[in-house]
Amino acid sequence: MSLMDNTAIERIATPDLAADTLALLEKYRSNDDVVFFIGRLVWQGDMASCAPLLLEIAADTTRGKYARIAAIRGVMSVGTTELKDQLWNRIADDPAPLDRAVFAELLDWAPLTTHGVDLVLRTLDHVAPHERFNATGLVYALHEFIERLPVMADAADVHPLGQLIDGFNRFLEREPYVERGECHVSEEFAWLMPAALHAVDRLVAARSTAALQPTALAVLRNTPALRFWRSGDIDEYKTSLSQNVPRWRELNDFLYWTSVAACRARLEAKGEVLRDDWQMAFIGHFWGFGPEDFERCLAWIAEKDGDDRFIALSRCIQLYIQADRPSAWLDPLRAAVAGDPSLSEFLETRLNPKPSPAMERMDAEHRRWKRKNDARDRKHKKDREDWVRALQANPDRILHPTGLKPGEFSGDQYHLLLSAMSSGASRSRENGADWRALIPEFGEPVARAYRDAAIAHWRIYRPTLRSECGETGSTPYSLIFATTGLTIEANEDSAFAQRLTPDEACLAFRYVTWELNGFPGWFEQLYRAFPKIGREAVTTELLWELKQSVGEQPLHYVLHDILYHAPWLHAEVGSLILDWLRANDIPNAEALRYSLNILAGSGVAPEALAELSATKATGTLLDQQRPRWFALWVDTDPSAAIPVLEAHLAGLSPADGSDFAQEFIVALLGDRHGTGVRVGAYRNAHDLKTLYVLMHRYIRVAEDIERAGKGVYSPTTRDNAQDARNTLFNMLTEVPGPDAYAAMKALERDHPEPKYRSWMAVRARQRATQDADEPLWSVEQVHDFTKINSTDGAAS
Repeated sequence: MSLMDNTAIERIATPDLAADTLALLEKYRSNDDVVFFIGRLVWQGDMASCAPLLLEIAADTTRGKYARIAAIRGVMSVGTTELKDQLWNRIADDPAPLDRAVFAELLDWAPLTTHGVDLVLRTLDHVAPHERFNATGLVYALHEFIERLPVMADAADVHPLGQLIDGFNRFLEREPYVERGECHVSEEFAWLMPAALHAVDRLVAARSTAALQPTALAVLRNTPALRFWRSGDIDEYKTSLSQNVPRWRELNDFLYWTSVAACRARLEAKGEVLRDDWQMAFIGHFWGFGPEDFERCLAWIAEKDGDDRFIALSRCIQLYIQADRPSAWLDPLRAAVAGDPSLSEFLETRLNPKPSPAMERMDAEHRRWKRKNDARDRKHKKDREDWVRALQANPDRILHPTGLKPGEFSGDQYHLLLSAMSSGASRSRENGADWRALIPEFGEPVARAYRDAAIAHWRIYRPTLRSECGETGSTPYSLIFATTGLTIEANEDSAFAQRLTPDEACLAFRYVTWELNGFPGWFEQLYRAFPKIGREAVTTELLWELKQSVGEQPLHYVLHDILYHAPWLHAEVGSLILDWLRANDIPNAEALRYSLNILAGSGVAPEALAELSATKATGTLLDQQRPRWFALWVDTDPSAAIPVLEAHLAGLSPADGSDFAQEFIVALLGDRHGTGVRVGAYRNAHDLKTLYVLMHRYIRVAEDIERAGKGVYSPTTRDNAQDARNTLFNMLTEVPGPDAYAAMKALERDHPEPKYRSWMAVRARQRATQDADEPLWSVEQVHDFTKINSTDGAAS
């Protein structure tokens, strides 16, 4: 058996071997290859007794990086919380340069708390220098860490993302700078800017007030300057900031005026003044203004003081010119500067400009920067051309790289993967499988070597699973290369699943949960070819997630993806989820929602769902989940559920009753994006009318939130609840026949909101008209309709 055979390790890794494994580890602790093997044995076999000794190896800076990585994974997989924290602190406090690949592994296990952020920042302080073309995985791991960090509510006491941005900014402010006096970004830590921008991007997307803090604004200000002065040297991180910042007016204007202040400070240090924002706008900032902002900018001329009035005027002039000089804007412009000769002269000069000395100096500076940037681009181009020629001379080095351990991939494979991923409109993991996109630059032999290497790689790489304590929040490039190979093989062979051996199928199923969005396209085909192996693989991960769904944050693992991306799998897992819920509660609200929606579409008998929901609605100890269980009960057996729901609401205080009703009706009908339960047994005239009246009683129209004409907003539960309450009546109007007509006529008399009663009469007449256009009624329907109208006449 090879020391590096992952499959063999999995077969023998059991907790029973912990004592023997610890003895081997103590005996061979100085041998990095043995540690690399034993570290994997420990975390796959859940051998907690080995964690303390692995900690010593993981923290030892004299050990090889692969031994340290395996030891870190062992400690983080099976060690106690105290051991994990001890390892973090020892590495964070060790001043020796930290290998970037070792830090990348450690970062995958970082706690998603302010304490975790503190550990990351302390460790970052002594990480080895960045080498752009050295693939260590650290940059990717940082982005994955940022993506996992929660965006807290504005009222929260702590903001991990904001804390991380503060820390990044301290590194980015260290001298020497990229371009003294022009680009206030650390030369040594400029590589951190894309990660800092990613963190700010998440805050801006969530409209978090943490995005308005000075450090977040500094990142937004300094990124354009860094791109301008170091274009090509910094890995780009694609964001939506250019759209989201202008949409958030408060942030947009705040960023604009802090950019003005920063630019003015730089110019004043050189004895110059700032009166025109083109002196900062030319590098391309995230703030932006359009024709709709003209009046707001015009008001600044009167609101601002000193040179800021000139800045405001220059912005108005720029908008005027960009809008093709609309005649209706010129008089307000001149009126805004009337009485100030300096501003009036500035306006007329800018409307008919001549090059100023400052503009000529800026043009000269731009030409200097372009020469410098062009020289750097030429060097990068030559280096790449040399690399391409070397690959063309020896394509076999791609397929058979030397000096690698099993599961690793080479620098050539890494850069070819990035080239393939960048072959489309944007960098994408999906593009990595388009190996033919490499042919124009590298030639077919190199492209085919890349293809063959990727296909071979998926058979020797072994992805970890969450059920094995593996961390799937971060995706190593070696794994991306393996999934690329599997995708290539599946794309090129329509019968690829049928050609796999059972062992290969077992391995392929391990890649399923690593897909970025949902499941791989080949998953269903593989499942159909190996249903027993596939069912076992899905069951293992699904049961693990159900057991682990205890925190406030959903795991976003297989439950989510089965619901939204594999409806064909619902029937396969429905009975499994049903049996689990009969014996257990799922504390996590989102995991419960996923589970119930899968059940609703799984073909499980409504009677079984009704029995389960009735038991949970009346007996669960998790009060916050009771509304959702009542929703499922009403959805499957309304005649039994609605009276119990009414009694439950009546026993609550008015405030609690309203909250419960809101949660219930949103769970039943879904929010504005759907996702309600969907058996639909309540969709009859009697039950819809009863629910409609009941919801009006607890979700009162007088307390509705009026959003029309008040700008962009994020819907709350109350918004969704009042929409759902109104949807009940819309559903009632769609029910044909005399029962719906009778229900609406009854609402005309006794709707809880009197002002709605005339509208009920209108809709009742519309219902009667629609029914008249349909096929002739039976004798029984005519009799029912006559009886209803006779009753109405007597009542009136």
